[in-house]
Amino acid sequence: MACGQTAPNPILSTMKYFKDEYLAHINNKKCPAKECKALLSLSINSEKCKKCGLCAKNCPVGAIKGDREHGYEIDENICIKCGACQKNCHFSAIA
Repeated sequence: MACGQTAPNPILSTMKYFKDEYLAHINNKKCPAKECKALLSLSINSEKCKKCGLCAKNCPVGAIKGDREHGYEIDENICIKCGACQKNCHFSAIA
């Protein structure tokens, strides 16, 4: 009987059409689609940041530390990568 012979087809198909994304995940530990939260790393670009504090105010876990005088930083150990900081930054300073 030929049970299970087509089981790997969905994986083989995605590997064929999304090979670059697979390689980026494996070799570079990056997610080009920015969908894999485990591989996402958020940081604040100090040149773009206007030190308004909206990112820190909207962070649900308090992962953004700093003040208006010195600027803000994201603590990767606390960050849950929810994207609230990005959504609330009007200056595109969080990438």
